[in-house]
Formats: sequence, structure tokens, C-alpha cells
Amino acid sequence: MSQPSILKPLVLVVCFLFFCSCAPPPEPIKIGLAINLSGRGGEAGEHIRDGAMLAVEEINKRGGINGRPLELLVRDDQNSAEGIRQADLSLIEDGVAAIIGHSYSTNTVKAYPLVTSRNTLLLTPYSATSQLSGKDDFFLRTTVDNVLFTSKTGVLLERQNASSVAVLMDMTNPAFVLDWFSNLKNHFSGILFPVKFDSRDQADWPLIIAELLHPQPDAIVMLTEASMTGIALQKLRDKGYNGPRIGTIWTQAPGLFKFAGPAAEGFSIVTFIDPDNQRQEYLNFSRKMTSHFNKPANGRSVRAYEIVMILADALVRCREITTKELKQNLLSGQYRTLMGDVGFDRFGDVVRPVYEVVVHKGRFRTRGEI
Repeated sequence: MSQPSILKPLVLVVCFLFFCSCAPPPEPIKIGLAINLSGRGGEAGEHIRDGAMLAVEEINKRGGINGRPLELLVRDDQNSAEGIRQADLSLIEDGVAAIIGHSYSTNTVKAYPLVTSRNTLLLTPYSATSQLSGKDDFFLRTTVDNVLFTSKTGVLLERQNASSVAVLMDMTNPAFVLDWFSNLKNHFSGILFPVKFDSRDQADWPLIIAELLHPQPDAIVMLTEASMTGIALQKLRDKGYNGPRIGTIWTQAPGLFKFAGPAAEGFSIVTFIDPDNQRQEYLNFSRKMTSHFNKPANGRSVRAYEIVMILADALVRCREITTKELKQNLLSGQYRTLMGDVGFDRFGDVVRPVYEVVVHKGRFRTRGEI
């Protein structure tokens, strides 16, 4: 007796479902994050990692990249030359589509020849050195460079009628500090008095402060990270200095208030990060950072989140994920992010609004665009 004909399509359906259930999951698209997590200043890297992780989580909840999950591979560069080399080589060998890194301009400059020569994109939201500007290569960034930063600093100094400026320079990050100082010479017609030190050594603060104040400057600019800036601000207050004090985006971190306390009041920062950002996307991000990591959003985590979202947008538009096509899609895109609109020029550099941010009652507040 023959089988009922209805069983034939039923068997086909069962077989189809069986083979579908056995099919391997979509291969993830890997992106790398190479930052300092254990070397000096590694706490900043934790904020960067958390912001990037949150972005990847949200992208995957929305279906990933054309149905493929996005996988974040994190490597600790240990804030050392060998650590940078090992971190980047590991990510390249693991087949990442791009590497986001590093935390400092000096580290990014060290990483640049290795990563770009291996046909891999190097993206950074942190490194502002103009040494890497205007190159048709595999390097892109979402931070403005020191040319724009120093031009805006020059405008700010003119507004304050400063004709002489003492510049405190922490030589732990020379690719940023020396490049910044050199560019300021092009945008400030007054006299500059450099005061160099290396915070990896025991800082001689009485000598440093004496050198800063000796020329009786109209203003003091600090090319230092948050902790060293905070200490310098306290020492200057103790010596009765009341002139303008200006910092860079390197200083825009919560640690400033821990080290400076009330001495930070009135301190200005030249930055593209608006602490009074009221965009709904940013407010949502800020709430998620607190709920996921028990940490408030800050300038480091928001930049990591933004660049992962931009990278994901470009990946979605790739017909085939190759370095060349990914670069082309990144350059051709216009991105509306939680910090505002972002677009790249043909060299992978960006132009964004730059603000004067002032410390007021223990908080960063935006004074306005420069």
C-alpha cells in the first residue's frame, strides 16, 4: 500500500529544518581594540574598552552587520613599544577588519607603520598629532588634529590679550606634546616659554612651578593629562597665580577633579567634546554606561562608542569586506553621531566644532564654540 502523498512534502520540511538547525552560525566580523590597560594610565583604557563594548552589544542586538555578529577583540598594549607591537600583530593575525587604537599619539605613531603596512586600517578617536595628517593611507581618525586645536587655542589666547605664554609639557607623550607646541607657534604671535618634564620620573614640582612663573606669563597652557594637570593647578594656586590656565583634550577626564579639587575652578580646556551634550542619543548612552558598568559616561568612553558605530555603518555598506572597500565606505559616509555630525576628508581627517570648556563648581561646562 503506497504512502499518502502528504507525507512527501512533510519529510522534505523535516529534512530542511534539520539541515538548517545544523548549519553553522554566521561567521563574526572581527574588529580590534588596542589600548593601554595595564601600563601607566591604564584606567583610561578601561573607559575606552567599556564604550566600545557597549557599541558592539547594541549593534549585535540590532542584527549585527548584515546578519553577521560583530566581535570585539581587545588587546592591552601595556603603554610600551613591545606591547604595542604584540597587540597589533595579534589582532592582524586574528583577521580583524580594522584596529581601533591607540590611547596616545606617541603610541599611535609607533603602531602606524606596522598596521598600515599589513593592509589593515588603523582608526583612532584619540591621537591628535599632525604627523599623521594629510596622508592617503590606511589611517583615519575621528578626533581633530593639533593644527585645528592650536589654531583655536591661539584664538582663545588673543581673546585673553595674552602676549606671553608658559607651556607645561609632559614628555611621556612626545608625539602629541612636541607636535602641539610646534603648531601653536604658527597660530600665536606672542612669546612661548616651554617647561618640559617627564611624569614617569619623580616630578620636582617646586622647580617646575618656578620655571613656569619666572617669565611672568600672561597665561599658562598645560600639555598634561588629568592627574599632572590637577597637581599643577594646586601648586599654581598655592603660589598665588591668578592668570588664565588652559588645557587640552588630554586633560578632559574625571580624574582632574580628584587631583585638582577647588584649584580647577575656572580652568579652560580646548576640546571637541561638549560636556553639556543634550542629544537624546548621548543621554541614552550615558544612562547605559551607568547601568552596564557603574561608571558615568566621559570623553574617553563616548569617543570609543562613536567610532565603533561609524565603523559598523561603513561595514554594512561593504559588498565585500576588504581594507580598500572599507576605507572607501568610511570616507564616503556622513555620520550623525551622539556627538554631532562627522565626515572625513579624502585623507581620513575630520573637521568638527571645537569648544572652550570651563570648570565651574566642580563640573565641565561648555562656554561656547571657538
